[in-house]
Amino acid sequence: MRAQKLKWNGDSGRLRWGMKVALSPSNKSTAHAGGHKQTDRTVDTRPTGRYALLMKQATLKLQDTLLDATETVVARQGIANLTLDAVAAEARMSKGGLLHHFPSKDRLVEALVIRTAEGWRSCYTEAYERTPEGPGRMARALLDHCLSDAKCWTEELRRSSSAVFAALAQNPALIEPMRAVYADLHLRIAKDGLPSGVAEAVAAAIDGLWLDWVLGIVPLEQDRVVRVRRALEDMLAHATQDRRSSKAKSAPRKRSGGRRV
Repeated sequence: MRAQKLKWNGDSGRLRWGMKVALSPSNKSTAHAGGHKQTDRTVDTRPTGRYALLMKQATLKLQDTLLDATETVVARQGIANLTLDAVAAEARMSKGGLLHHFPSKDRLVEALVIRTAEGWRSCYTEAYERTPEGPGRMARALLDHCLSDAKCWTEELRRSSSAVFAALAQNPALIEPMRAVYADLHLRIAKDGLPSGVAEAVAAAIDGLWLDWVLGIVPLEQDRVVRVRRALEDMLAHATQDRRSSKAKSAPRKRSGGRRV
């Protein structure tokens, strides 16, 4: 929470939790009604330590609840009919409580897109860190994370993706968080140590499956996931082998006298 300085205004002034409050406007003592003198004092009411961490976690949990409710409302009645009242009712929270976290519908929808984008970044980053080093590490991470089982493609994922598509259709400027995340992903892909286009083909195939599934074009069945994964794994295996063969051919060879040629 950002610290703010507020002036103490007699009986009407309030000490707000989480704020740094200045109890007088200057460093000089000032005359107060009734002849009393008021001196400068600053009270910092911001939480610290473990309590601050717990408050932050509680705030994030409440925001997630509100964003989940937003996804549900969009899925039920469309982005055009999204209202703050409907979200508050779905989250079982007062409208005032909603406005405390998201002061407008635009800010609420923007937060929804950002959460989805950063959630995808976290997924592929964690998958990358779990994957053994070597050529095609990012591509292999995407395969393991996205195509290990059709059950990984949950209804919650479909709902959040559909809500983001609806938001982007209404306000194309919201594409920026998604664009930034995909730029990071493709930067990793470009450094994947595979022949040009191979890792990109893996990512494009997974994106295609995802779009088919979210839009309801083609059902995502387990046998389809297995077929696509095997084909992509074969492509990666050939690309990795070709890469190793190319490096072996380009490596200098030793003559009998120990000299390299």
